[in-house]
Amino acid sequence: MTRRTGIVAGIGVLVMAAGAGLIVLAPPAAASAAPPAVTWNDCVAYSDETLEAMGIPPEELPRIRALLARTDCGTVQVPLDYHRPNGTKITVAISRLRATDQRHKLGSIAVNPGGPGGSGYLMPHQLVLTSPQFEALTEKYDLIGFDPRGVGYSTWAACARPGDDVRSPEIPAGPLTEETGKKIYDFQVLQNQACWQSDPTFLGQLTTANVARDLEQVRKALGSAKLSYFGVSWGTLLGQVYRSLYPQSVGRMWLDSVVGPTANRLDSRFHDVTAADEGKIPRWAAWAAARDATYHLGDTVPEVIAHLKQLKAKLDAAPILFSDFDQPLDGNLAAFLAVAPSPLWAEATPALAALAAARTGDPVPDALRPILIGDGPQEPTEPPADLPEQFNDAAGRAILCNDDTSPHDFPAFWKTYRSWQREFPITAGLAPFSQMCAGWPIPATEPFQLRRSNGSLQLSGHRWESPTPYPWIAQVQAKIGGTVFTVEDDIHGSVARVPECTEHLEAYFLTGRPDHGGCDGVTPPASVAVAVDAVPVSTGWAPSGNRWSWRKH
Repeated sequence: MTRRTGIVAGIGVLVMAAGAGLIVLAPPAAASAAPPAVTWNDCVAYSDETLEAMGIPPEELPRIRALLARTDCGTVQVPLDYHRPNGTKITVAISRLRATDQRHKLGSIAVNPGGPGGSGYLMPHQLVLTSPQFEALTEKYDLIGFDPRGVGYSTWAACARPGDDVRSPEIPAGPLTEETGKKIYDFQVLQNQACWQSDPTFLGQLTTANVARDLEQVRKALGSAKLSYFGVSWGTLLGQVYRSLYPQSVGRMWLDSVVGPTANRLDSRFHDVTAADEGKIPRWAAWAAARDATYHLGDTVPEVIAHLKQLKAKLDAAPILFSDFDQPLDGNLAAFLAVAPSPLWAEATPALAALAAARTGDPVPDALRPILIGDGPQEPTEPPADLPEQFNDAAGRAILCNDDTSPHDFPAFWKTYRSWQREFPITAGLAPFSQMCAGWPIPATEPFQLRRSNGSLQLSGHRWESPTPYPWIAQVQAKIGGTVFTVEDDIHGSVARVPECTEHLEAYFLTGRPDHGGCDGVTPPASVAVAVDAVPVSTGWAPSGNRWSWRKH
């Protein structure tokens, strides 16, 4: 399949909201008279090398090939601009993993992994490989994967970069100063302006609402009276918008790690994420306190937290420089370790204890080495030519910035950032260093509207996670309805990977009955570390997701 990087068509008419300073799109015109259709074509014949590069273990190759043999691949043409439905068209790539029992099929479930910018084209296959419950669902349901506009096999988005003479500013260790913050902000402006100039006509039409409209075109093209849906992270926001725009089109919908109704406003989003990081530290501190004989960080929660605050202040005032690591390390490393996913507490806690005892000039302590250095330098390898795109940063950036209604100027950002330092003394430094949409040339073109409807909706929230904080689920329920299912873990998007939880999901899609219960999810270790590969990781809508390696935030 080819990727189209440029689209030649005008952006729809914009209307200035009187007195509000907000640009919104006029209501979309009537849909084109021509009904959408799927153009079916041959699926990509992936090599073993490519499948393994996608993370498929060699022993699972026969299973993935059997699934691919049951798969139909195609594209649906959709309007670039829904205010000009008969104008320029772009393509949305879809895959259909066919139900094994077509005679008794219950319908189709579209799936999305999040992002924005994440590819969902092969998500049906990934779900079936990792979940017996999803495999069981494929008896009665077709699973529909798709690449949102701008991503993967769909009409593709790309960003130009600033010229070679423009370099990212150095970020010194220690608390961020206003001077450094402004340099980072100015660099962000140049990055976003260069990106926008790559293809403003196309990038300006990348919004959550337009992806939802595309999904409706896919439903029509498939000939489905209703479309069921499973989404994770940003995929839950897409589901909320789709349900709000087309309530009569939705069958059964399960949204896991639910994005809040105001999280498109990025200052609000990052405030809530940082608050959730700060709020989950006592849970880790209780685990560490119960093991004080091993880690020596304190035998009560207040003692552990006091120890952490003292270490952070010490490293912020005098960053440590190890003899075999060229980056000075400040208090943000201590905060990063304290908010590690719970399955990794048995790695993070000894690393924190080692950091507390270390001195400048020492080699990196053994407990910190896997986190700071990993497996050491590796020879870069060229990815296979047919490796499908898993994430498109240009599309993700455009969707976030086209939806974002927060102020983009530096004074507003700096005032907000400084207020977080007072509100979140441990984790504020883990928040983004800049307004990520600084310099994006257009304001939010079409802030989405969420509406309540009576359709079936299951919302699952994770009590201790921070990428999509648990309080968001109550906000969404109050806004659009639905039934809340609570997962007692801190792992983003784990419902589809933990059998105890996925059994509830399977039952919901088979019966349609909402579930008011919950499940434990991923549990903390008793004392030994869990292998990193065992931690469920979704393509998150979060700043850092569950990635287990240190980087300057």
